[in-house]
Amino acid sequence: MSLLTPEQRSAFDRDGFLLVPGLIPDELAARAEAAIWAKLGADPCDPATWEGAPVGSSHDSPEVCAIFSTEMARLVDELCGEAEPSWQPPRSAFAINIFPQPGPWAHHGPHIDHALERDNFVVFPRPMRLASLLYLTDCKRDGAPTVVWPGSHKKIEAFAASDPERFQRMFTLNNALGELELGEGIQVEGKRGDVLFYHYLCAHSGSRNARDYPRFAIAHKW
Repeated sequence: MSLLTPEQRSAFDRDGFLLVPGLIPDELAARAEAAIWAKLGADPCDPATWEGAPVGSSHDSPEVCAIFSTEMARLVDELCGEAEPSWQPPRSAFAINIFPQPGPWAHHGPHIDHALERDNFVVFPRPMRLASLLYLTDCKRDGAPTVVWPGSHKKIEAFAASDPERFQRMFTLNNALGELELGEGIQVEGKRGDVLFYHYLCAHSGSRNARDYPRFAIAHKW
């Protein structure tokens, strides 16, 4: 039985991303958030303890890894049009911690993942099946939301295919995104427990946190 509605499947194919609300039970999301705070050595009620906290942190605690479910993996298989019956939950996860920052809200500009020069990932075949952000706190509009460019995956894929010799590597392709007209990005207002899935060539961006509470999300590649 499909976990996706026809409308969700169509939206993902068209836009290159899909926000699935409430995929992580609230109790599990709350435990994972608490575990991240504990490892950071910071108090969620005391902003003075947030100073110097890292933007990214790795976690192998059971509380964090518990947010990955078989249902989530099945949904990934559907979005990819594949089946991975031997899937096992990850033993560690990477958190992106966006703490409040002074100044007006702004995003950082579009990019694609796996595009660090030192990693040397190729564009084709794809270096991952799917990317995701698992939200452990709310990310409200003009606060610290993820920004995505609808339909950018198709434009970027066609761009890369037009010159495969030039665009062998994700690093080179990412650096050339300014040559494309990607249109306007939109803010994804995720809530705790929501999961944003996106195509590996979907242009997206983080943003400045202009609100008064950190945004915690787990970034995971499938």
